[in-house]
Amino acid sequence: MNLDITQCAQCGLKLFPARYFCPACGCNAWTRCVAGSGTVMESTVVRHRAGEQEAHAVHLATVRTSEGPVVIARLDGPVPDGTSVRLEIDDMHRIIARAL
Repeated sequence: MNLDITQCAQCGLKLFPARYFCPACGCNAWTRCVAGSGTVMESTVVRHRAGEQEAHAVHLATVRTSEGPVVIARLDGPVPDGTSVRLEIDDMHRIIARAL
């Protein structure tokens, strides 16, 4: 699945997640566009999660999409800041970033 972001029909501001009103112009009309790629701004690893005895490390990244909005995404493994990634939604509706 693709990662959809919203774009204000009046001023063109692109946002994620969706909002009821545009913070720039107050418009409430939106169009959808696909955020297909981005760049890792920073990343971290979650090694221990509450309630899980044998939790595996989860790699997370702050990704600036090519369209502008910033998202938090799961990574397949460690990647350096500045890495270009492809964005998608998995079967569990999580944002996944895969290095290009």
